[in-house]
Amino acid sequence: MNYVYAKQRNRTLRGSDYESFVKYWMPVKGGIGIHDASWRKKFGGDIYLKNGSHGCINTPLEKMAELYDMLEIGMPVVIHY
Repeated sequence: MNYVYAKQRNRTLRGSDYESFVKYWMPVKGGIGIHDASWRKKFGGDIYLKNGSHGCINTPLEKMAELYDMLEIGMPVVIHY
């Protein structure tokens, strides 16, 4: 089962080929988490086919602010692949 195991504000996410600043970060499975993605202009649909993420759940800033306040550490998260 996946769950929110931390909550952080104003963090830089790093990988081998990227470095991205996010205002909200909630890891839910290893290095996979839910975070805002200010560099995206649209979300959902079929954008993952040509412009996906590195595995995280990219979320609009205003929605991420709501989620961050609603979710607590330890809350279960269901991920559909």
